[in-house]
Amino acid sequence: MSVINKMLRDLDQRNNNAVSANQIIARQHGQPLWLTVLLLLTFGLLCFAIYAVLSRSTVMPAADLAIAVPEPAAQQLPAEPAPPAEIAISASLEPTNSPEPSQSLAPEQSTTAENAATTIIAPPQLSVKAVAEMAEIAAQPEQQLAEPADIAAPMPQATKVAQVPVPPAAKTDSSLSVTSREPTAAQSQAKLRQQALAAAQAGQPQQALRYWQQLQQLAPQDALVYLAQARLWLQLGQPQQAEVSLLQAKAQGIVDADIQLMLAQAAASRQQWLQAEALLPAGFAVALHPDYYGLKATALQQLQRHQQAFEWFAELSRLQPQLGKWWLGGAVSLEALERPAEAHQYYLNALQWGDSLSVQSKTYIQQRLVATE
Repeated sequence: MSVINKMLRDLDQRNNNAVSANQIIARQHGQPLWLTVLLLLTFGLLCFAIYAVLSRSTVMPAADLAIAVPEPAAQQLPAEPAPPAEIAISASLEPTNSPEPSQSLAPEQSTTAENAATTIIAPPQLSVKAVAEMAEIAAQPEQQLAEPADIAAPMPQATKVAQVPVPPAAKTDSSLSVTSREPTAAQSQAKLRQQALAAAQAGQPQQALRYWQQLQQLAPQDALVYLAQARLWLQLGQPQQAEVSLLQAKAQGIVDADIQLMLAQAAASRQQWLQAEALLPAGFAVALHPDYYGLKATALQQLQRHQQAFEWFAELSRLQPQLGKWWLGGAVSLEALERPAEAHQYYLNALQWGDSLSVQSKTYIQQRLVATE
């Protein structure tokens, strides 16, 4: 009996131990009161934060939107949910006339720019889904403001941008305007010169003269303009008009060897040798203007100034020995100076280089060779 009683007591003791263990386990699995209170406070704080964000974002009329926002503004929400321990909600402030100031919903608050404020709410642990829902709710009032504006291209799901319409005055006109410019003076002169030369080559001297006259008004100091007109007048058989054109160049103060030569030739054609010699001053290079000094030597020879004429003929025959006319002019002056031996040699050189001389000049040379032997 004692053994049975002992076994019953052991069995009762084991049952009592099992009941006490179950009670301890049940009490351990139960929810403490302080955690319930903390969750209720967290839920209330979250509801208050949502209410504050929704009440602060006021919808502005579409008519005053362009005045209130001078420049396009964009609000970008975070592409990924914030960590569960911290939620950051960024909202752009209204201009200085905004009716409501920014509110602080947590112990920590910082201002990132003059027109932007960042409110940081650090509640206890929240799920990622709850964070995303809060971001979408906060963005809804701003998206209503962006509805009157032009809809931009679709953005990725993670990034949502609210755009403000651009005022009409800020839009730039992309059309190109082409303005025609008048040709410059140099371009006009070049065009008239080409037209004049083309008309002269085409056998239209009258038309070429009109072009040169127009060019004379644009460039009154251009010696080529007067020379071209004088040559065209001579081509038309009007030497007086040619001389008038050359005298106009002298009236403009132009000093040019070719103009002086043409004026001297006009005077020589009238046997005005004194005037011809005066029109040919010795101010130009002999090698560059041999005909100029050849006419000057001829004028001096006609004026019986044979010594000066011979000096010019000697210089020209030295520079251009292949031209017989210079040797012939020097021989005539030497014979007038009573230097027959030297004149005879000049006549021989003239006959040797006289391919370009006329028949009358060659006949005269042969006669003077016989006379100076």
